[in-house]
Amino acid sequence: MKLLKTEMTPKERLLSYSKGEEVDRIPIVLIAGETIPLLYGISISDYYFSADLMVRVESKIAEDFQADNMGMGLGLRTLVEALGTKLKYSDNNVSYILEPAVRDYSELEGRRFIDIEKDGRIPIMIEAFKRLLDLFGEKRTIGTGSAGPFTIAAGLIGTEKFLKDMRKNPDGIHQVMKYSTENYIKFATDIYNNLKIKSMISEPMICRNILSPSNFKNFAAPYLKRAIEHMTKVYGGPPGIHACGVTHDRWEEIINLGIGSFSVDNCESLLELKKQHGEDIAIVGNVAPVDVLKNGTVTDVEEDVLRCISQAGDNPCGYTLCPGCTIPIGTSKENIIAFMNAGAVYGKEARKGKMPKGIEAYIDRESDKP
Repeated sequence: MKLLKTEMTPKERLLSYSKGEEVDRIPIVLIAGETIPLLYGISISDYYFSADLMVRVESKIAEDFQADNMGMGLGLRTLVEALGTKLKYSDNNVSYILEPAVRDYSELEGRRFIDIEKDGRIPIMIEAFKRLLDLFGEKRTIGTGSAGPFTIAAGLIGTEKFLKDMRKNPDGIHQVMKYSTENYIKFATDIYNNLKIKSMISEPMICRNILSPSNFKNFAAPYLKRAIEHMTKVYGGPPGIHACGVTHDRWEEIINLGIGSFSVDNCESLLELKKQHGEDIAIVGNVAPVDVLKNGTVTDVEEDVLRCISQAGDNPCGYTLCPGCTIPIGTSKENIIAFMNAGAVYGKEARKGKMPKGIEAYIDRESDKP
């Protein structure tokens, strides 16, 4: 399967779309990074520790798929590793936590803050970002994403302890949340000041599947709000957030954090999100990453892309086609190309707040069928 050619560069497309101008196709982003090196015969453990391999993989993703985003995501564990959490690396899978950095909340008193020039793998990634900016900065917007304050806190003390202590030791949870929030702010601010790279916030643990509404309001929302308000001042505009799982019971609280865009899991309805909050935020998502992108057929991919654009393509504040979460390891190149091509066809001639003409053409074709 060949990738369909498009007319605009990613930077041209994103800028024009943000201004409300018509673009050749709807903006499309891929969430890949650490899950895609195997597609190019590169072990994931080697990728984690090599700026050369990071640049090679990002260059191949751009060449093969022509998505509108570029740049390695820090994932959910890079920042906690930089703060002392020990990770296990594998050739064929993403890293996981071996030992949390903090055993007792008293260890947080006077604990150092993150240094992006020295800590963990961040210096390697900074080197890769610099090379990407040199190679692609004129035509592409280089960005990143990382765990937000809530997920960082869980990685510092261990998820099980973190969740239990919301009931057993709430003061300790507030203590680690303050520490994780200040570290997130320092990281995101320093990366932006050094490279002018913005970071999307990833918070997979703030969903209803894991966190009750009261615990979200008490332990997550105040700290996310502080981070988002601070980064909005740094960036000159609000950052976006991605949340996994069921979140519709707290959409209003999430939007009120001050975000600019909201990426939701494929279990949520883009149509309902548009109806309730489309005047407030840009919508991102949400092709099913496992059932469709990895395990589905090309037709399945095309149909799910059609669903997403049909539901949210005319969102008043804009829409970006994206998987509902990170592209799984083992996803075929053919299915990723099918995702991009379907986005180009159904998202053809898009303008913020208007349904793409590609959808209108599809409706006309369907209506002409006997």
